[in-house]
Amino acid sequence: MNKLITLLALTMFSAMQLSAQTIEIDINDKKESAYLKLSNLEITNVDNRNWDIAFMNGFIDGAVRINGANGVRLWHVNDGSIDDYDMVLDTSGKFEIWSELLNSTEKWSLGAFNLESDGYESGTGDYGWGQYAQGVGIIGSEMYVIKLRNGEYKKITLNEMVTGTYYFSYSDLNNENKMEGELTKSNFSGKLLSYYDLAEGKSLDREPSINEWDLEFTRYVNLEAFQGGFLPYPVSGVRSNRNIKVAQLDDVDVIDTPLPKEEEFSTSLTAIGSDWKTFNNATFVYELKEDRVYFVQRFETVDNGNGPEEMPVGELHKLVFTGFEGSKFTINGQISSVSHSNYDNSKFAVYPNVISKNETVNLVYAGGEFGQANLNIYSSTGANVYSQNVTLSQNLQISNINTADFNSGVYFVRIQKGNSIYTQKFVVR
Repeated sequence: MNKLITLLALTMFSAMQLSAQTIEIDINDKKESAYLKLSNLEITNVDNRNWDIAFMNGFIDGAVRINGANGVRLWHVNDGSIDDYDMVLDTSGKFEIWSELLNSTEKWSLGAFNLESDGYESGTGDYGWGQYAQGVGIIGSEMYVIKLRNGEYKKITLNEMVTGTYYFSYSDLNNENKMEGELTKSNFSGKLLSYYDLAEGKSLDREPSINEWDLEFTRYVNLEAFQGGFLPYPVSGVRSNRNIKVAQLDDVDVIDTPLPKEEEFSTSLTAIGSDWKTFNNATFVYELKEDRVYFVQRFETVDNGNGPEEMPVGELHKLVFTGFEGSKFTINGQISSVSHSNYDNSKFAVYPNVISKNETVNLVYAGGEFGQANLNIYSSTGANVYSQNVTLSQNLQISNINTADFNSGVYFVRIQKGNSIYTQKFVVR
């Protein structure tokens, strides 16, 4: 679609939306996870009951998560270590002493096995289950007891993660039925997580590629308020992909919604989560927060020579929940007509935003910041294809850029002056 955006439209209708679409997602009586890609509304449903543990696949990742929503539980044997693995494990009275562990609902990089420690982010090399050793990998040090989906209890150690392969051991508490497992990240290239069925002793490839989904509709364990404290409880909700940010706006008009500010975007994997609904025990129906809106934006990391920096990619999506029936989600979804509106774009426009090669794209700037600024254009892969120093003034300015040297694809225009950032998108056919 060729959208001619004028300064008047940007200033007066900065929250204007395209026509809404109703999105219905069913996780099949809570048995499945549904992965949604917002750009084309493609939904991928997969069985969520066939795995026990999951491993992060990124090069620097050492996170290991559990399938808590389907009965998997994990305890840290904090009065023992990996060196005690070959001993018969007496659990009498120990479940009151051992720490029960949960997956983080904030970061994918903090699984239950990680003991709340991400060795890369902290810079300590401590991944909970093991310690990073330079030139080697992560060397395991801890022992755990795990309850599988089938109700069996096992002791388990994550022995090491070297050259991209996780190695682990598990057996019955009395040392019978010893098993050795391994999982290689490269076998699941392009996926956020790889999965393992401990009962069957096999790995599973069960989710779409990381670039093929934005939101996961699923069951997961959350700490719910209970009698003055918190209780781990499985909930139906929404988790965000690793490269997604979400802004939550409350007490707003869900039709004429103001656009979120940059600081309102969250990287929490449960930024949408499950609290947009509550169960009414009197009527036995779910009640939705009718004045809540979510904005969802995909980001990619680019390097323009000044170090890595996050850039918005694709459209800004607006979501409003309009229905929920236990395992069926209904959403009113819209795409913002102003790309990357988490930045202040009310004074910056690109037109036409779909052009043919060799045509000129016009950049229009209308006051606000003034003085020297940097103008950069990036390809969808993050390559810097055009750079220029510009002088901003209080008056209307138009810059004309010829695209003769641009290949077909999506491009992002970015103007930065100090902490102020303006960004728009255009397409070369």
